[in-house]
Amino acid sequence: MRLGEMANLKGNRDEVREFGHLIVKEDATVNDDLKALAQQKGLTLPESLEAKQQAMVDKMTSLTGSRFDDAYIAAMTKELTDLAKAFRAESASTKDADIKNVVNKSILVVNEHLKLITAMK
Repeated sequence: MRLGEMANLKGNRDEVREFGHLIVKEDATVNDDLKALAQQKGLTLPESLEAKQQAMVDKMTSLTGSRFDDAYIAAMTKELTDLAKAFRAESASTKDADIKNVVNKSILVVNEHLKLITAMK
């Protein structure tokens, strides 16, 4: 979501800024679903970014213009591809209907985002 906020503010191309806005809006919904599920299941979600994700945010902070756009598109393509793969694996392996429902709903959002970002290349 942080990268989406950055894209919304720093994006050089309109489509990058619009995608950043979309990511912020729709990721908030997905995150709310995941938080509610975690609370229901008595699980704790991480509150901060993983080191790899924080490094990406730090790198993107220093970029501007088309360099930002290109790096953002590449980073989001990889991030969304990895996320879709992880969600599909979780959906296939879980026996918990609640988890499967939230994960399958999230896969739809991630796949749509992946189509949009891939079209920007």
